[in-house]
Amino acid sequence: MRSLIFAGVIACGGARAAEVYKCTNATGIPAFQDHPCATGDQEAKVHVTGTSAAPQPVDNSVPPPRGPAVPPPRVQPRNPTPPMWVCVRPEDGTQYMSRDGVTQPRMVPAGVLGIPGKSLSEAYAPGGIGVSAPGLRTIPIDRSARSAIAGDYVAVQDQCSQASRAQVCGYLEKQYDDVHQKLKRAFKDEQAVLQPQEDQLLNDLSGC
Repeated sequence: MRSLIFAGVIACGGARAAEVYKCTNATGIPAFQDHPCATGDQEAKVHVTGTSAAPQPVDNSVPPPRGPAVPPPRVQPRNPTPPMWVCVRPEDGTQYMSRDGVTQPRMVPAGVLGIPGKSLSEAYAPGGIGVSAPGLRTIPIDRSARSAIAGDYVAVQDQCSQASRAQVCGYLEKQYDDVHQKLKRAFKDEQAVLQPQEDQLLNDLSGC
């Protein structure tokens, strides 16, 4: 019991040095206390240094609630360029762009395709059209079978192949420039037609 009293004295002292009283009674049992001994006890002062560390404060505060996680900003994907096709006219080899690549057969004179055709030497040879001034010489009419074939019509169809991204972007840029220039000079009724075209071209160009 006396040892417990001694431990209590040290605990009360905390980490500071203290003077305690060692009291020994008639039976020889020592006791330690922070006040003088009772009459009849043998008294001695003891210098005690506390070794217990000061208690750390306990943080009982409730952390603030966390808000919803903010997702990282989404990168807006670039619009893909619209699919387009490069088409070739067989009668003259000219090209044009098509948004669907669908062409319809059509009839053209066989002569424009070189069927059968005449060379320059044949056309200007004796009996040919010659080089006379208009009205001075009647242009002969060629009634040969070959000439008749040249006057016939032949069914042709344009050939299309899918355009590359560079071809599509180049075409869209040119179309946009043309529509934009027309829109700047257009009257109000024309603007109602041209403005949607410009908006569509801008949207298509966002993928270039």
